[in-house]
Amino acid sequence: MDRGGTVLKLIFHYAKRYWWQIILMGIFTAISASINLELPQYTSKIINEGVALKNMSAIYEHGFTMLGIALLGGIFMVLSMALASRIAASMARDLRRDTFELIEQFSMNEFSKFSVASLITRTTNDAQQFQQTFNMTLRMGIYAPFVGIGAVINVFRISADMSWIVLACIMAILTIVAIVTIFAVPKFKIIQKNVDRLNMQTRQTITGLRVIRAFDNESVEEGKFAEVNRDISKVNLFIDRTMSLISPVMTMVSGFSMIAIVWLGAYLADKGSAGITNPTELMAYVGSQIGNIFALIQYVGQTTFAFMMLSMIFVFMPRMIVSLGRIKEVLDTDLSINDNDDADLVAVPTENSIEFKNVSFKYQDSEDSILSDINFKINSGETIAVIGGTGSGKSTIAKLIPRFYDVSEGQILIGGVDIRNIKQADLHNLIGYASQKSMLLSGTIRSNIAYGSNSGISDEQVVAALKIAQAWDFVNKLPKGISDHVAQGGRNFSGGQKQRLSIARAIAKNAPIMIFDDSFSALDFKTDAKLRAQLAKKTIGTTKFIVAQRVSSITHADNIIVLDGGRIAGIGKHEQLLKTNKIYQEIAKSQLSEDEIASSGAKAKMTPRTATSKPKKTGTKPKKGAK
Repeated sequence: MDRGGTVLKLIFHYAKRYWWQIILMGIFTAISASINLELPQYTSKIINEGVALKNMSAIYEHGFTMLGIALLGGIFMVLSMALASRIAASMARDLRRDTFELIEQFSMNEFSKFSVASLITRTTNDAQQFQQTFNMTLRMGIYAPFVGIGAVINVFRISADMSWIVLACIMAILTIVAIVTIFAVPKFKIIQKNVDRLNMQTRQTITGLRVIRAFDNESVEEGKFAEVNRDISKVNLFIDRTMSLISPVMTMVSGFSMIAIVWLGAYLADKGSAGITNPTELMAYVGSQIGNIFALIQYVGQTTFAFMMLSMIFVFMPRMIVSLGRIKEVLDTDLSINDNDDADLVAVPTENSIEFKNVSFKYQDSEDSILSDINFKINSGETIAVIGGTGSGKSTIAKLIPRFYDVSEGQILIGGVDIRNIKQADLHNLIGYASQKSMLLSGTIRSNIAYGSNSGISDEQVVAALKIAQAWDFVNKLPKGISDHVAQGGRNFSGGQKQRLSIARAIAKNAPIMIFDDSFSALDFKTDAKLRAQLAKKTIGTTKFIVAQRVSSITHADNIIVLDGGRIAGIGKHEQLLKTNKIYQEIAKSQLSEDEIASSGAKAKMTPRTATSKPKKTGTKPKKGAK
């Protein structure tokens, strides 16, 4: 793929939105450059017509004129810089916005292609690299060639004999730029990849700090961070050392050029004045030569500056292209889950039944199916639960309903309508979702609970949802109640508290379908029982889909689906499955005592064991949550 070409198309795509500002900036820059090219001429006139001839009126006239046009040139330069900064900042803002909005539409398939750290780097650091380089390119890409070419033309016009000095200066500059480009440019892509690694390591260490401390592995993570940090430092140091050659070489080339001009100018003046005997004529001639020398020195300075700016553009341009290429990789990502073209014509289902028809699912680029031939139906208002061993596909079923993934085969119907024919926004409005990982957003408790309600909810409704989720007891004790602060990720709450707040958020949405993806796992048995009782009482008529690890959480479900290896091993009520389903019997035995199984109404003949009032300790024992 021709990355340079595609990146240029991307730049043009965003730049055309600001075409009139770019044109205006180009005009201001051209005027400023033209004025700066005139200033050495006035320096020459002041010396030739004023100083050499002792003409004070000429000095004042040309001096004040020079000050006036210099001020005017400065004004146009400031205006062009302001416009260039505004254009570059606006384009970077648009890039960040479009990238962020696309990432919001990513399904789980797309997130498997990019790490979170890489997406953050592309949205922030890469966009910033583009803004800085494009800002410089926008101004200097017009100003530097205009001034450089104009200065060279003026040098030829003043003295063809000295033009070789300017040409030698330009060749020296181009040589050093070529050397820097060859050695430094390949390192830019390495830098961006290393920044990804650094962000990933930092994020992993901060989010997993409790685990790291628990295993006393701070030194291990410090070593990993130090390795990435060291790699970034080495590459940056190499680039900085290489780039640092530009400024002193430019200064040296400019200095030698000025010395050469003064020496050659003095030689030519001495040679040209050999036949002049009149003192007045001699002074006028020498003065004109001095004025030309000063003008030439200024033009050499302008030429050096112009080519130095162009060299900086050529050096940093590849870095901008790398950064834009990384952003473009995100923007060019094809979404695996899109709205059907006819989705606008499909009415939102009014019936809340959920049906799986011959559903199979496997991840992209995977040969093994996670789910195979899944068939079941939940009628409106029913509660259905899914249970099974680790890796059986429980959470995958829950993720298929809101289309976090699309099925590989078969159909999922809500109210008799294939969910692929429903607009994703309408589909998500039908569902209140509490995920396996309780994720809270920075803000307040109220803003988190009301997050899923598009129309907004009252404080009374927030409190009601918290009461159903058994979260009101601890929220009410906080200094500010529902207005109390929630840190990023909810890190100022325990696991059980975060789960209850997440459940309250799903309840507060008041959606006709509710999905609880193993969202009771951190709750103690007493809180779990109270929550389920309140949920059943307050959400009558709502279709509820519950993924669970614990049998005690689903005993009152209208139907329970038992999964084994991605296939349905049984469907029925708790009592029925205890009698007929071996897998469900094994799960129940591992978690419930004989008394608890008997109290559930089971009449099945099960292998006798010593009764105990406590859950049996196994590898699938319930997790303890914070009270």
